[in-house]
Amino acid sequence: MDLLKTNFLLKTFFLLITNSYQILIKLKNMSEIDKNLKIYEKPVFINAILLILNTTLFVLKLIFGIITNSLALQADAFDNMTDIITCLIAFIGILFSKKKPNEKFPFGYYKLENIVSLIISLFIFITAFTIIYKSFSEILKFYSGNPKKVYFSPYIFLFIIFSILISLILTLYLRLIYKKTSSPVIKSEANEKAYDILISLSVLIGFIGAVLNFYILDSIIALFIAIFIIKGGYDIFLASTKTLLDAVIDFDNRTELLNLIKNTPTIKEIDNLEIRSYGRYIFLELELALSRSFPLSQINSLKNKLRNDIMKKFPLIFKTIIIVRSQEKSITKVAVPLVSSQGLNSKIANHYGESPYFGLLEFEDNKLLKYKIIVNEFAHEEKRKGILVSDWLIKKKIDIIYLKKELKKGPFLIFNNNFVDVKLTDLENLNEIIDKEKEQLKSV
Repeated sequence: MDLLKTNFLLKTFFLLITNSYQILIKLKNMSEIDKNLKIYEKPVFINAILLILNTTLFVLKLIFGIITNSLALQADAFDNMTDIITCLIAFIGILFSKKKPNEKFPFGYYKLENIVSLIISLFIFITAFTIIYKSFSEILKFYSGNPKKVYFSPYIFLFIIFSILISLILTLYLRLIYKKTSSPVIKSEANEKAYDILISLSVLIGFIGAVLNFYILDSIIALFIAIFIIKGGYDIFLASTKTLLDAVIDFDNRTELLNLIKNTPTIKEIDNLEIRSYGRYIFLELELALSRSFPLSQINSLKNKLRNDIMKKFPLIFKTIIIVRSQEKSITKVAVPLVSSQGLNSKIANHYGESPYFGLLEFEDNKLLKYKIIVNEFAHEEKRKGILVSDWLIKKKIDIIYLKKELKKGPFLIFNNNFVDVKLTDLENLNEIIDKEKEQLKSV
């Protein structure tokens, strides 16, 4: 590598350091990070450590690679550069997540990092193919009797061993953080550092080959490292392209997510569920059908509850967008505590938790679609009977419950939080409840 190229690379590195420092200063007072995490578990801290160490390794490996004429060590330096880029992209994502969406950009500025990533991935490809070209050139020179000489230095040899130890410590640290946070991003970074160990070990082998005057080994190892650089660039290119094309992404816990939404009371149908990536952030778009009898005043409360439930169970989902509509055919489920199981003539029980049976009525528009009488599984429980029965009925996805007496605070809150309409009645049996519901549903 001639003096002009070396000077260009060092200037590029200087600009990279300057920009990285400016980003770190801006991040200093950011409050977005989860305050429950310890300082060493926070994304900003982790990315700052990775950025500092990768930048240091990059410049030292590049300089030592030029001094020793080792293409493998120079290629290893550029592999570290892909890690630097990943850290910078993470910082860009954190910075722009603070910018609020507006009329021009309703989804915010999250895709900006993907545009930057896409451009950088092209430069990574150019770097990798340059290394491949030089590797093949050196291999051909070796077989033509004009081999390239690699200059061995014990100090640089020790530096490579030291860089391997740093990568090993970082890998163990990241895996420890992954066990605590279950972050797939941290897991990915840990795997990347493990690859770095493998690459640096191969450079070490190349230097051992140089001691034995087997200089071609350095060129072969550089070729091997270039493949890893291409893989890193390809991963960045593919992820960025998918996001910019607004592709629906795969989500590992899609089935669990669907079950959570389906089991939410008052949600009758899931019309559409799409998961997209905007930058490093995952957006969930839902189209749901509610019962026509569901009050308009409670729709925002339902949306907020569902968003909170999703965020709690799936913290990787950054934002949930919910669109609701009324069912074309109104399906309403009604629960009634009963004294006995005598069909539609069954009498309504005075006590809620202790009632031996419950009648479940299902109406379509203003017609009784079906009914069944089920045994109260918790009638003989000594403690928390009302709460257990309420949770059990919520899982049956009821919309309304008729009672003779007011509920205690616990059961009432369960129904209220799940948007179940609690109605007090003086009616005596299921037939009277059916007649009343038919009349009310006619007016909906």
